[in-house]
Amino acid sequence: MRPILAAALLAISLKPAPQSPTFEVAAVKPSHPDSPAGASLDAARFTCSGMALRGLIFSAYRIPAWRLSGGPDWLDSDPWDIAATLPPNMPTGRDELTGQADLMLQALLADRFHLKIHREMRDQPVYELVVAKNGPKLKPSAANKFSVKTGRGHLEFHHASMAVLTGYLYVRPGYFQQAADRPVIDRTGLQGFYDFTLDWAPESDPNLTVPSLFTALEEQTGLRLEPRKSPFEFLIIDHVEKPAEN
Repeated sequence: MRPILAAALLAISLKPAPQSPTFEVAAVKPSHPDSPAGASLDAARFTCSGMALRGLIFSAYRIPAWRLSGGPDWLDSDPWDIAATLPPNMPTGRDELTGQADLMLQALLADRFHLKIHREMRDQPVYELVVAKNGPKLKPSAANKFSVKTGRGHLEFHHASMAVLTGYLYVRPGYFQQAADRPVIDRTGLQGFYDFTLDWAPESDPNLTVPSLFTALEEQTGLRLEPRKSPFEFLIIDHVEKPAEN
């Protein structure tokens, strides 16, 4: 090998890998027990309150809760508040800004919670959420911040995407509220954010004067669940710790 070429290859191999973007400053603390869950992001700040760590993890990695496995019980039970300042000159496009903020949140979880994960493929029975034959019955959101109210057989969303809806229809059993009996993935093709309410009769209480989940979805939102089986990549939690409060 020519000396010049060898030197060039060595220089390439020694070039440091690009670092993930990080928040300039971030404060993490346990939430007040009565804090409502919510999050907001702009080009200057990311804030969230009342968020369980499992929810923060699947939000940071943009996967539904059912594709996140492992971890201690407190990932579901202990809510957290985060107030973080973004670096200057952040992108103005919403998608690019969100992508950068996701990477910053991943870095924060690794730094403050010592989160370690790995990925693996698994076959999984699922429902696909699709648009019913008469079309969607969803109202575009007038809100600028996500919020959700929940109850047994009840979901009320403001400024929610289809990905958020599927995440709430099926979550890790015992974590929050399990509506469907298998994970739900979005195949609606619907973009944007919506305000909507969904009421159905849980299997544990079929005598309520509201329809089953399958009927309620189609009648109230114009969406439908179809059974499928597909391979998916899962995130497996290998290690996590509670952070020191700051």
